[in-house]
Amino acid sequence: MKRLTLICGLLIIALCIGANFAQADQKTEELIAKLEAKAKTINSYRADSTMQMEMFGKKMVYTGTLAFKKPDKSRMEMNTKLGNMDMKQFIISDGKTMWTYQPHMNTVQKIDLEKIIAETGDDSRQRNGDPSDPFQSLNRDSIVYVRTDKIDGKDVHIFKGNPLSSGTENMPLIPSKLEIGLNADSGMLSRMAMFNKEGKEMMSQHYSNIRLNTNIPDSEFDFTPPEGAQVLDITESTLKMMKQIRGGEQE
Repeated sequence: MKRLTLICGLLIIALCIGANFAQADQKTEELIAKLEAKAKTINSYRADSTMQMEMFGKKMVYTGTLAFKKPDKSRMEMNTKLGNMDMKQFIISDGKTMWTYQPHMNTVQKIDLEKIIAETGDDSRQRNGDPSDPFQSLNRDSIVYVRTDKIDGKDVHIFKGNPLSSGTENMPLIPSKLEIGLNADSGMLSRMAMFNKEGKEMMSQHYSNIRLNTNIPDSEFDFTPPEGAQVLDITESTLKMMKQIRGGEQE
């Protein structure tokens, strides 16, 4: 009789714990749905960005600006210092071609996004920076609401989850966990951080001075390589890498 009572007690405890988890998951899903609905109203934005990461044992700080215009136009300008030298980088996409320009080396890398999508069906590079899908970099089933912080005086909901990087887990610089912070009022990304398998932060990025639904001319997303620049088309090497990753997923 005592044994039966103990078993019943354990079953009740298990049911209560399960109900609490289900309630927590439901609250997370409701919060995600609200933020996604708000984010879908963002058609364009400008923002300042600060990114911090460790490279070769040294802390690197990049500052710059971001711009995005639906459906797939993006521009990022970042700058860091290496000793006394300014290291600038521009990443510009009109939705068809992505250019990465490094003025200090006068080099340009080119990716044909249309070819990437045609051969792989993966449009993640084309959608890079799109605020209307704030959870695009996370495995949906792994997302957990963590807390709400105050960032720049505004409520920011923090979520953590696994990155969509199946098949790349053992590659260097691939994070084990991602943490994103979304503005409670707009659903706009406010903060992002990457963590390795040991839980150490690898990289973080903070967005400030965010201006939503601002007018941005299409010409801002055009790019022509400067005269004399060395241009390297990395479309084929990017395709090869993506296919190798997909091959690893299918094994």
